[in-house]
Amino acid sequence: MSKSSWWERFTVLVLLLFIATGVGAADAAQVLRIGVVGPESGGGAQLGLGQRRAIQMAVEEINEGKLAGEWTLEVFFEDDEGNPTKSASATNKLIQQSGVKVIIGAIHSSCTLADMVVTSRAGIPQITAGSTGASITQQGNKFIFRTAANDFLQADALIKYARDEFGFKKVATFTAADDYGQSGAKLLREACGKYGVELVAEPTYNNGDKDFKPQLLTIKDRGAEVIFMWGLYTEAALIAQQAQQLGVNAQLCGASGMAALKLIELGGEAAQGLILTQTFLPDSDHPKVRAFVDNYRDKFNESPIPHAAQAYDTVFIIADAIRRAGSNDPRKLRDAISATEGLELVTGDPNFNDNGDDIGKRLLITQIKGDKFEMVKFIKAGE
Repeated sequence: MSKSSWWERFTVLVLLLFIATGVGAADAAQVLRIGVVGPESGGGAQLGLGQRRAIQMAVEEINEGKLAGEWTLEVFFEDDEGNPTKSASATNKLIQQSGVKVIIGAIHSSCTLADMVVTSRAGIPQITAGSTGASITQQGNKFIFRTAANDFLQADALIKYARDEFGFKKVATFTAADDYGQSGAKLLREACGKYGVELVAEPTYNNGDKDFKPQLLTIKDRGAEVIFMWGLYTEAALIAQQAQQLGVNAQLCGASGMAALKLIELGGEAAQGLILTQTFLPDSDHPKVRAFVDNYRDKFNESPIPHAAQAYDTVFIIADAIRRAGSNDPRKLRDAISATEGLELVTGDPNFNDNGDDIGKRLLITQIKGDKFEMVKFIKAGE
């Protein structure tokens, strides 16, 4: 081979390599990698599974419809088992190894509080579609957003509803000893003072406990007319059953953290009549809700839970943000998420305040009747 022929072939090879590399870089620039953290095993597994399914469904719909403009969404999942240490590690893995530019997660408030330290240091925007702990958005962290209804709104709505609708004067709280439960306990206490309701007992429990009878007997002895629970569905179901066994004649209420169909299944007859705050009901006749529920049922052969609806909306918020930002730079993406407006989604019309809370959320007071939750009152966030 002559020297000139060799040089010509080498030049062509380098040119082809440059073109291929350039195309690859261009393609990579049009991909947004999303990391998802949540419990896919352990006591909150149904919540994590609902989140995963809804996110997968949203990503498919957005990519097929090019709803993120020229951007393609890719999603990476990590199971945190509801453990804060594992959750922070999973978040770091998604950022360092998977190269995600935005995080959806977690579900347990204690996990989100751990994760947001990681995302803030890395300058990665994080949206929790499941954690409602008030302290999450009270720390001045500009990289955290929430598409779940925060605990303040839920606690205030529950206490006011119990007083206005039932005339209850003596109430008890029964809350998990973790960050989520104690955030709720504090807010319930404050709401009792605000609405002139007497708080007669404030027992706690640890996640994984099986025997709640000592605390329930204390509540019964102090004459509580209503018990406000703040935790997840497994313990809530056991509390309902043991309250029935002990003859505790008090209305049971709870927040969205326990709003899963597993609560109805595990609680059985004892869970009937339990009142909960939620942001979503699958039987709603709202067009957005109907379309989401029908598609979810067709795909997974079951009804979606509120955590699924909130996670689904979260992906559409991110898709809208990347379309407007035109960049997967995390800081530009953060600014675009913060400026979200004009979207009509399944759980409301998202609008983030300065703290990162979605104040466009619909809040529903619901009650367990038969094998489903039925709405008894609608409350608009911020009213």
